[in-house]
Amino acid sequence: MAFVTKTDTGVKTVIKGFLTGGTQASLTYPLDFLKTQLQLQSKTSPEFSGMAECAKKTVQKHGVRALYTGAGARIVGAGFQQMFRWGTYTNLVNLARDEKTGKVTTTMTIACGMGAGFTEAVFAVIPVETTKTRVGDDLRRGTGNYTGSGDAVLKILKSEGPLGLYRGAIATVLK
Repeated sequence: MAFVTKTDTGVKTVIKGFLTGGTQASLTYPLDFLKTQLQLQSKTSPEFSGMAECAKKTVQKHGVRALYTGAGARIVGAGFQQMFRWGTYTNLVNLARDEKTGKVTTTMTIACGMGAGFTEAVFAVIPVETTKTRVGDDLRRGTGNYTGSGDAVLKILKSEGPLGLYRGAIATVLK
């Protein structure tokens, strides 16, 4: 990301970031869903032996759309992740740029990257991952607590408050 030029604007990078993240998540979400299902299954009596079996059983039981359960949060969330990462980084680099030389020191480049990563984690990664995991687990268990990502966010906020979306926040920020 150190290749941000003086002409790059926060608005341009925010839009590019959002579109990039959303597109990437749309294409890869079924694999992410399957990974989460495998992680959430019982270790003592696993339901699936691998990704192929997980996909087959999920589609047989719930249909192809089930592979996109929780995708709304992930797709929008990935857009926000990239938006926060690139937008924050671009703005911080432009603030850190030496006015005379137009260059950014290595130390400031690292600091800007850390600031962008922190912003991305706090405002996008943590709430999205919490929502995605809960919706996927709900489908796997068949509890029917959530009708989708938006419903999950509203119910989490209502029952646990905003901090309910931030479980595991410290570990995510440190990562």
